[in-house]
Amino acid sequence: MLTLRNHTKGFSKIDKLIFQNAKEHNFEQALYKYRIVKCWREVAGSFVEEAKEMTQALDLKKGVLLVACLSREVARKLKVLAANIVSALNQLLGKQVVFALCFEV
Repeated sequence: MLTLRNHTKGFSKIDKLIFQNAKEHNFEQALYKYRIVKCWREVAGSFVEEAKEMTQALDLKKGVLLVACLSREVARKLKVLAANIVSALNQLLGKQVVFALCFEV
């Protein structure tokens, strides 16, 4: 991992510095949204294999992740596992950001 010299505390990881600066400038939510959209297929695919190819995270608003789905069957499977998927996403982020999933078929 890339590290930068922090003049007051020695070395810091770049991702820590990015999130610190994002928090100071109110970009924190945008960074969480980016990370969720980026990792959605991997996380969802670990629960339902078809989700990797048949779904895409679109947006995160007020804790609800909007997901486009090409199949009603895949959407149904994901809805059944929604609580587990939300938990996995939040664990990956290290903070409770996602509270619910909304699927559009």
